[in-house]
Amino acid sequence: MCGRFTSTATTDELMRRFGVTILQNLRPRWNIAPSQNSMVLVRDGLHLQAKTAEWGLPPTGPNKSFLINARMETVREKPTFRDAFSLSRCIVVASGWYEWSAPKTPWHIQLSDGGVMAMAGLLFQQGSQSRFVIMTSAADGKLAEIHHRQPLVLAAGTEMQWLGGTADQAANYCEIAPASWFNWYRVAPDVGKAGIDHPGLVTPLEGDALLPAKPDQGDLFG
Repeated sequence: MCGRFTSTATTDELMRRFGVTILQNLRPRWNIAPSQNSMVLVRDGLHLQAKTAEWGLPPTGPNKSFLINARMETVREKPTFRDAFSLSRCIVVASGWYEWSAPKTPWHIQLSDGGVMAMAGLLFQQGSQSRFVIMTSAADGKLAEIHHRQPLVLAAGTEMQWLGGTADQAANYCEIAPASWFNWYRVAPDVGKAGIDHPGLVTPLEGDALLPAKPDQGDLFG
């Protein structure tokens, strides 16, 4: 799953990465939690458009859960997600995400080059409120030792294809991102507190090094 993520890119970095024009002032976010707002990208003709949306779908009944993720394996089957997968896909802009291998044992996972990643998402409009969920896949390689799920991170250059086209075409981009794309390290448990948001949250614990996957572990795309 993905229950916390970071989004710290500047407007210049986002322009270079996605070619999107952003007029609002951005502040770095080190601990984005469910029910908080974040930036997503949608397709507007031949261009990408940035908008703000709230993370998660509130429960629709007494026995329902607050939904923040959608599994790529079942997204076209679940009534909650299938229409959005067909008609309103989005990109969740992120610099990394956090995952817990055990209670109070969080890790920060980022691209090996420290760049901006495009997480596949679904966008929902509920009245005047835009909401999103992050799609997930099975975890790859050594990442599965932290948690069995990971965000569906799109390969660079596939963003417009993901956002446009039919559901069948979008399904072609539902591929597990290889662990070799990332590195990861342990961080302090303060990230579990949604009200805390500062750069120290992504500081490696003393003595912890960045841990990239080894390419001989079968986690590269063919």
